[in-house]
Amino acid sequence: MIINQWYVAEEVTNITDKPRRVKLLGFDFVLFRDEAGTINCLSDVCIHRGASLGAGQVLNGCVECPYHGWQFNGGGNVVKIPSLPAETKIPSRARVDSYPVQEKYGWIWVFLGDLPEAERPPLPDFPEYDDAANYRCIRGEFLWKADYARVVENGLDFAHAPFVHPSFGDRSNAVIHDFELEQDEHSARAKVTYIPPLPKGIWSLVRKERTPVQARPSYHLSGATMRLDVWLTQTWQMVIFDVNTPVDENTTITRWIMARSFFRQPFFDGDSRKRTMKIFEQDAVIVEEICPETVPTDLRDELAVKSDSLMNAFRFKRRELIERGWQIDVEKLKAEYEGRRAVVIPSPGRREDGGKNYVLKTAPLRPGKSVPPLAVAAE
Repeated sequence: MIINQWYVAEEVTNITDKPRRVKLLGFDFVLFRDEAGTINCLSDVCIHRGASLGAGQVLNGCVECPYHGWQFNGGGNVVKIPSLPAETKIPSRARVDSYPVQEKYGWIWVFLGDLPEAERPPLPDFPEYDDAANYRCIRGEFLWKADYARVVENGLDFAHAPFVHPSFGDRSNAVIHDFELEQDEHSARAKVTYIPPLPKGIWSLVRKERTPVQARPSYHLSGATMRLDVWLTQTWQMVIFDVNTPVDENTTITRWIMARSFFRQPFFDGDSRKRTMKIFEQDAVIVEEICPETVPTDLRDELAVKSDSLMNAFRFKRRELIERGWQIDVEKLKAEYEGRRAVVIPSPGRREDGGKNYVLKTAPLRPGKSVPPLAVAAE
């Protein structure tokens, strides 16, 4: 799991007038709205006696600790300690880490790390979401007992469709022909052609024959986003846009939006939802049994072929982040800290003051220099 990235913490509609507890990267956070209606994200550990702020209430635009009534504003600063006289100055270290938040596509995106705003990556584009005249969108979520990077790679895998998704791919036509890999600083994509099986049910109205289907899987590092564009015909397009949030090293929540340019009436939503969820369910049977559970940092640990190019592009980008020293050291965290000391993911505010006015320590990270040398081979 990697810090200094954007992750989706929750659906916007789930944040009401009460605090909302969420777990990301193995750490607890609290989401709440201030008096202006802005959503804020704080570390969910009170620096007084360790209580959960998310178990409290929202009062005067602040989240109030349920143990002793300390009130924390959106910046993580304590603004009230009920046990002290009103004229008493609040200690400068009375603060918790506060993390940047953006609302987009109906999701709450939280930046977990301490990079200044100018150095943070952008969020992915999803223009179809706001194009109600041409696309019908539905949304949902899926829970995996799997590493988030394995989940993302599965979505980028061209070759598994004929074997895992029989309604989409044909195992007798499983060859992946030449394709072009396009990359930029934060994302990559490639377009391939499948020969699908004979259409059944409602989809027989779309395709009368085994006409080729074009698909373009892609990823974006922000949100561990996976996007799949499918052109069933030259004009009928389906987009599955999903973000993959690591709850911990073995649990992932995929929040997805499916946009379709055809059958845009609400009547067809049920079939679209059923088919989308079936894709995730078919994948989970395989992905949740992959060994090892985590994605190797060295490409030599698993044999790759040409059709794995998009997955390998994701591995290279992810490895770059690891080499910058941004990977959480889960083994050390569990061995030395779990149950003994509360630690947090560093925030921009902590970086600005050098960590002097913070009580809790930050989570251990793996030194980037400890990553094994990478062997690059044409396979």
